[in-house]
Parts: sequence; C-alpha cells; structure tokens
Amino acid sequence: MTGSLLAYSLLASTLLTVVWVVYKCTIANAGCFRFNRIFLLLSIIIAFILPPFILKPERIVDIDSKNIVLDLNTTEIVNVTQTVTEHIMPVWNYIVTLYLIGIGAMIIYFLVSLVRLLLFIIQGEHIKSDGNHIVLHRHNSVAPFAWGGYIMMPRKDWYEYGAMIVRHEKAHVECHHWIDLLMIQAAIIITWYCPAIWLLRNELHTLHEYEADSRVLASGIKREEYQMFLIKKTVGARFATLSNCLNHSSLKKRITMMLSSKPTGIARVRAFVMVPALALAVAGLTTPAVSAVINDASSATPVDNIHYKVTEKSDESIQITERNSDVVVTEKADAPGTLQFIKTETAPNFPGGKDKLRAFINKNIKFPETAYKDGVLNMDAVVQLTIAKDGMVKDAKIVKSSGKTLDGEALRVARMLPQFHPGLNKGLPAESSYTLEFNYYICNEYWSSNGK
Repeated sequence: MTGSLLAYSLLASTLLTVVWVVYKCTIANAGCFRFNRIFLLLSIIIAFILPPFILKPERIVDIDSKNIVLDLNTTEIVNVTQTVTEHIMPVWNYIVTLYLIGIGAMIIYFLVSLVRLLLFIIQGEHIKSDGNHIVLHRHNSVAPFAWGGYIMMPRKDWYEYGAMIVRHEKAHVECHHWIDLLMIQAAIIITWYCPAIWLLRNELHTLHEYEADSRVLASGIKREEYQMFLIKKTVGARFATLSNCLNHSSLKKRITMMLSSKPTGIARVRAFVMVPALALAVAGLTTPAVSAVINDASSATPVDNIHYKVTEKSDESIQITERNSDVVVTEKADAPGTLQFIKTETAPNFPGGKDKLRAFINKNIKFPETAYKDGVLNMDAVVQLTIAKDGMVKDAKIVKSSGKTLDGEALRVARMLPQFHPGLNKGLPAESSYTLEFNYYICNEYWSSNGK
C-alpha cells in the first residue's frame, strides 16, 4: 500500500512539473486571471487523476484458509560458491520511509495552521459590516487576510484602512479562493518533495491577488489611490498558506499587471498546448524502462527491521542467502548440471510487484490429494523462468525438485503467469531469467479429524 502511494506520487509529480512548465511558458503573464486560475486548477486535478491509469493495478484475490500455512518468496537464484550474509535493504524501502515521514510532517503543519486559523476566529472580536463577517485581533504584526467567510485584520488597521481592506479581502471571499488553497495543500501533502507543487501554489496565490485587485478596481476605486494603499499596507508577517494575505505576491508585479492591457483570445488558445504536453508525458511514463522503476517503487515497504535466513541445497552448486524477498549471491561460472541464469541490468518484474505475484500464485495453485503424506503437504520447489523481450513467460524449468506431483503443479502455475515487465539492458527489453521459490506447508484438518 505505501509503495503504491509512493509510485502514484512520483507519477503525479512528473505530470505536475509538466503543468508548471507549460503554464509558465504560455499564459502565466497573460491578464486573464479567472481563466488562468480555472485552467491551472483543472490541470493540477488532471495530474492527480491520470496516475492510476498509468499504474494499471490488477485485482487479485488472496488465498484465505484456516488450515493452510504458507510461505512463498520470489527470489533470484544464480550459481554460487559461497553465501553472502551482508545485510542490505532495498533503496526503495528507505525512500518510501522518508516519503512517509514527509507526509506526516506536512499533515502536522496543515493541522497546526488550521488550529491557528480557528483560534484567530474564536478569540477575535466579531463585527458585521455590510454583510461581511469581520474578525478583529490584537496581532498588529500580522497582515490582513481572508479565509472561509471571514475577513481578519488587526484592530488598528480596521480604524485606519478598514473600508479598503474589506473591499480587497471581500473579493477573496466571493471568489472562494480558500477552497483552492485547501486543494493545493492536499496536493502538497501527497507530493511534498516536488518543487513544481510549491511553485504552482505560489502561482495560485499570485492569481488570487491579481483577481482580487481587478475586482477592487472594477468596483470604482481609483487605480492610483488603490496602489498607494497597497504600498502602505504590504508589510507585516504573512499568515498560514491556507489564507490569502493582503501582502501575498510581489507588489511590483501587481502594479504592473494593473497597468497592462487587456488580454486577447489568442492568449487563451496558447493554454491548450497543455493537452499534447500531458499526452507526451503519459506516453513517456508508460515505457518499459520507466514502468520498471515505478514497479520497484510500488513494491517498496517502510524500513522496520531485517529478517534473513540462510538455506542450502545439497547440491553444492547453489547456496542462497535470503533477506525478506531479496537475495545476494556471487556467481560461479560453468557449474555442472545447472541452468544458465540470464541477468540483465534491470531485472524483470511482475506488474504490481512481488505481492501481486504471490497473490496470483496463491489464487491459482491447486494441490491434489496424492501430494499429501500423512495429512501434511510440504512443498519446497524452485522454478526458473525465461522471460522473453515482450515480457511473456517463454520457458519454465525445475531448479529444485519437490517431487513429480508438486513439480508439475509448480510448472503449471508458472506457465499461467501473465506478461511481465521485461528485463532491460541499456534501457532496451532483453531476454532474462526469473526464479520463483514455492514454500508451502499445509496440514489437512480432515485427515487429522478422522484419526489418520
């Protein structure tokens, strides 16, 4: 689950980067503020909708039976001369752990900001003026801001510039800018490490100020008078990013935008460059090389502890060191009586990761009654697959036998496996090997209950 969330976040971050680049290169400097705001929000939403279609998760039902105890590990096995016992954790496990820590920090930051806002509302002096809900507070160092249906400002500002501040902050309230900021904060929690999401939040803040400024000027306020007001009041600490502060965005940019000419329809047409840009990004994210990386990320789990065991085969040509689902080995050339293991720079992997592979095998494997001895089935078989360039299972052979009956079942299930993501050499699909280890221990309760 955590690995899938990380993979989703990586895909969304890539698309968000495309959104920011296209926006800055096309319509960022156009004066169509409302159009830009809606366009930017829709593009961000699309960037979070597309990743599930790229991941293409498969629905597989897990095996569930009270009388079955099983242990199935997918491992890569090569010919070895010695066991390597070094403790190595896959790098994606560390990355997903760091990612979850970042999510936790962002959630805490969001909750603290929300509590501060609520305290301002609860502890402030409430005033009704021309249908506006105004909250006066005693923090003179905090610039006026709006959130929800509330306009908040220091008591001092209310007496000096109250009417002008209310006009500006009322525009934020009427445009429901606070909803945009809640949405972007949710996006930040998921993709906190991505610079593009922070830059997009700044663009939204800027658009909010442009839109509020334009509404104030449209209400009949003289431009020079309003600009002088901004020069005097764009000081003070900004409040939480959940709100629209009067001094958000560059004053120079705001004054320049007030003086700029009205946008033409051509400026809006440029925005539709976003469609082919996102299409190209999605095409790039579905290539085998990128899919292999995303699948590695989706199978990652947070770092907890490392369990490992050493298993040995009576044949001296193979020794395996296992740590969870990973194997570290040293190669032995030309071992007699063993299969050649074809290694690639990027190993082949099952769509959805090793958990999905286990689930597929558990769902499809069947054990005949003849496989039980005294009511107990003990399977310990290893199958080596040959994965073709197109990801299909080209061949399957027994590396470690568990008896004719169980070997046959292991081969049957192995040949049922759907298409893998193929192994890669220099970014290109290549034929490769993949090894499955079947470990099942099943006690037949019917046998025991009949006294046999």
